[in-house]
Amino acid sequence: MKEHHFYSSKIKSLVLLIISCVFTFGLSYTDFKDENIFIIGILSLGITLFSFGILYSILLLVRTEPLLTVTDQQIIVYNVLRKPTFIKFDEVTLFFIVDMRHYGIKTSSYICVITKKPKENPNVIDKVSTTILPHLKGIRYSIQTDILNVKAKVLLELLNSRIRPYSLLGKEDKW
Repeated sequence: MKEHHFYSSKIKSLVLLIISCVFTFGLSYTDFKDENIFIIGILSLGITLFSFGILYSILLLVRTEPLLTVTDQQIIVYNVLRKPTFIKFDEVTLFFIVDMRHYGIKTSSYICVITKKPKENPNVIDKVSTTILPHLKGIRYSIQTDILNVKAKVLLELLNSRIRPYSLLGKEDKW
Protein backbone atom coordinates (compact mmCIF):
# COMPACT_ATOMS: atom_id res chain seq x y z
CA MET A 1 0.00 0.00 0.00
CA LYS A 2 1.65 3.18 -1.18
CA GLU A 3 0.71 6.47 0.42
CA HIS A 4 1.27 9.90 -1.08
CA HIS A 5 1.51 12.79 1.37
CA PHE A 6 1.06 16.41 0.31
CA TYR A 7 2.21 19.21 2.58
CA SER A 8 1.46 22.93 2.67
CA SER A 9 3.45 25.19 0.40
CA LYS A 10 5.74 27.18 2.68
CA ILE A 11 6.39 29.84 0.03
CA LYS A 12 2.66 30.55 -0.44
CA SER A 13 2.19 30.59 3.34
CA LEU A 14 5.03 33.09 3.68
CA VAL A 15 3.52 35.32 0.99
CA LEU A 16 0.16 35.14 2.81
CA LEU A 17 1.89 36.10 6.06
CA ILE A 18 3.63 39.10 4.48
CA ILE A 19 0.45 40.35 2.77
CA SER A 20 -1.62 39.91 5.92
CA CYS A 21 0.99 41.73 8.03
CA VAL A 22 1.21 44.64 5.59
CA PHE A 23 -2.56 45.12 5.49
CA THR A 24 -3.02 44.60 9.26
CA PHE A 25 -0.37 47.10 10.24
CA GLY A 26 -1.39 49.48 7.46
CA LEU A 27 -5.01 49.48 8.61
CA SER A 28 -4.09 49.72 12.28
CA TYR A 29 -2.16 52.96 11.72
CA THR A 30 -5.19 54.60 10.09
CA ASP A 31 -6.51 57.69 11.91
CA PHE A 32 -10.09 56.94 13.03
CA LYS A 33 -10.88 60.43 14.39
CA ASP A 34 -12.44 62.00 11.30
CA GLU A 35 -14.24 58.90 10.00
CA ASN A 36 -17.91 58.01 10.41
CA ILE A 37 -19.06 54.86 12.22
CA PHE A 38 -19.46 52.84 8.99
CA ILE A 39 -15.86 53.42 7.90
CA ILE A 40 -14.61 52.61 11.40
CA GLY A 41 -16.59 49.35 11.33
CA ILE A 42 -15.21 48.36 7.92
CA LEU A 43 -11.63 49.15 8.95
CA SER A 44 -12.05 47.17 12.19
CA LEU A 45 -13.45 44.25 10.21
CA GLY A 46 -10.44 44.45 7.84
CA ILE A 47 -7.99 44.45 10.74
CA THR A 48 -9.74 41.42 12.26
CA LEU A 49 -9.80 39.55 8.94
CA PHE A 50 -6.14 40.13 8.17
CA SER A 51 -5.19 39.26 11.78
CA PHE A 52 -6.77 35.85 11.25
CA GLY A 53 -4.78 35.65 8.00
CA ILE A 54 -1.61 36.12 10.05
CA LEU A 55 -2.61 33.34 12.47
CA TYR A 56 -3.61 30.97 9.65
CA SER A 57 -0.37 31.51 7.72
CA ILE A 58 1.69 30.95 10.89
CA LEU A 59 -0.21 27.69 11.47
CA LEU A 60 0.60 26.61 7.89
CA LEU A 61 4.26 27.58 8.26
CA VAL A 62 4.84 25.58 11.46
CA ARG A 63 2.71 22.59 10.42
CA THR A 64 4.72 19.39 10.01
CA GLU A 65 1.83 17.01 9.25
CA PRO A 66 0.52 16.65 5.69
CA LEU A 67 -2.61 18.45 4.53
CA LEU A 68 -3.59 15.63 2.17
CA THR A 69 -2.88 11.91 2.10
CA VAL A 70 -3.81 9.63 -0.79
CA THR A 71 -3.78 5.90 -0.10
CA ASP A 72 -5.01 2.99 -2.22
CA GLN A 73 -8.42 2.97 -0.54
CA GLN A 74 -9.10 6.57 0.49
CA ILE A 75 -8.20 10.24 0.57
CA ILE A 76 -7.59 11.91 3.91
CA VAL A 77 -7.99 15.69 3.90
CA TYR A 78 -6.48 17.21 7.03
CA ASN A 79 -7.89 20.61 7.87
CA VAL A 80 -5.84 23.05 9.91
CA LEU A 81 -8.56 23.83 12.42
CA ARG A 82 -10.98 20.87 12.07
CA LYS A 83 -11.04 17.08 12.14
CA PRO A 84 -9.80 15.23 9.05
CA THR A 85 -12.20 14.21 6.28
CA PHE A 86 -12.05 10.67 4.89
CA ILE A 87 -13.18 10.05 1.30
CA LYS A 88 -13.24 6.43 0.14
CA PHE A 89 -12.52 5.75 -3.51
CA ASP A 90 -15.39 3.24 -3.62
CA GLU A 91 -17.83 6.11 -3.05
CA VAL A 92 -16.29 8.40 -5.70
CA THR A 93 -17.59 8.65 -9.24
CA LEU A 94 -15.44 11.44 -10.65
CA PHE A 95 -12.82 14.09 -9.85
CA PHE A 96 -12.53 17.36 -11.78
CA ILE A 97 -10.74 20.71 -11.46
CA VAL A 98 -12.52 24.02 -10.92
CA ASP A 99 -10.57 27.26 -11.27
CA MET A 100 -11.92 30.45 -9.76
CA ARG A 101 -11.06 33.45 -11.93
CA HIS A 102 -11.38 37.19 -11.48
CA TYR A 103 -11.02 39.22 -14.68
CA GLY A 104 -9.26 36.29 -16.31
CA ILE A 105 -6.69 35.84 -13.54
CA LYS A 106 -6.82 32.53 -11.70
CA THR A 107 -7.37 33.20 -8.00
CA SER A 108 -7.87 29.68 -6.65
CA SER A 109 -8.10 26.08 -7.77
CA TYR A 110 -10.14 23.20 -6.37
CA ILE A 111 -10.53 19.53 -7.13
CA CYS A 112 -14.20 18.66 -6.75
CA VAL A 113 -15.30 15.17 -5.79
CA ILE A 114 -18.55 13.75 -7.18
CA THR A 115 -19.81 10.86 -5.09
CA LYS A 116 -22.24 8.10 -5.95
CA LYS A 117 -24.62 9.01 -3.11
CA PRO A 118 -25.66 12.55 -2.17
CA LYS A 119 -25.45 13.79 1.40
CA GLU A 120 -27.77 12.00 3.80
CA ASN A 121 -28.61 15.07 5.89
CA PRO A 122 -28.13 18.13 3.66
CA ASN A 123 -28.21 21.55 5.27
CA VAL A 124 -30.20 24.53 3.96
CA ILE A 125 -27.34 25.80 1.76
CA ASP A 126 -27.01 22.38 0.08
CA LYS A 127 -30.76 22.18 -0.55
CA VAL A 128 -30.89 25.64 -2.09
CA SER A 129 -27.77 25.10 -4.22
CA THR A 130 -29.03 21.76 -5.60
CA THR A 131 -32.39 23.26 -6.55
CA ILE A 132 -30.71 26.18 -8.33
CA LEU A 133 -27.88 24.12 -9.86
CA PRO A 134 -29.10 20.49 -10.09
CA HIS A 135 -25.98 19.31 -11.94
CA LEU A 136 -23.96 19.93 -8.73
CA LYS A 137 -26.05 17.45 -6.74
CA GLY A 138 -23.37 14.81 -6.31
CA ILE A 139 -20.55 17.16 -5.26
CA ARG A 140 -19.87 16.53 -1.60
CA TYR A 141 -16.24 17.51 -1.17
CA SER A 142 -13.68 19.84 -2.67
CA ILE A 143 -9.93 19.86 -2.15
CA GLN A 144 -8.23 23.25 -2.29
CA THR A 145 -4.98 22.78 -4.17
CA ASP A 146 -3.61 26.32 -3.80
CA ILE A 147 -2.04 25.77 -0.39
CA LEU A 148 -0.69 22.31 -1.30
CA ASN A 149 2.81 21.81 -2.60
CA VAL A 150 1.57 20.10 -5.79
CA LYS A 151 0.09 21.12 -9.13
CA ALA A 152 -3.66 20.55 -9.48
CA LYS A 153 -3.33 18.54 -12.72
CA VAL A 154 -0.76 16.17 -11.20
CA LEU A 155 -2.98 15.57 -8.19
CA LEU A 156 -6.01 15.07 -10.44
CA GLU A 157 -4.17 12.42 -12.48
CA LEU A 158 -3.16 10.63 -9.27
CA LEU A 159 -6.71 10.68 -7.93
CA ASN A 160 -8.27 9.54 -11.21
CA SER A 161 -5.78 6.66 -11.38
CA ARG A 162 -7.15 5.38 -8.05
CA ILE A 163 -10.74 5.16 -9.33
CA ARG A 164 -11.39 1.74 -10.75
CA PRO A 165 -12.69 1.81 -14.34
CA TYR A 166 -15.70 -0.33 -13.49
CA SER A 167 -16.89 2.24 -10.96
CA LEU A 168 -17.20 4.78 -13.75
CA LEU A 169 -19.24 2.39 -15.85
CA GLY A 170 -21.44 1.23 -12.97
CA LYS A 171 -20.30 -2.39 -13.30
CA GLU A 172 -19.26 -4.75 -10.57
CA ASP A 173 -15.90 -6.41 -9.94
CA LYS A 174 -16.18 -8.67 -13.02
CA TRP A 175 -13.12 -8.13 -15.14
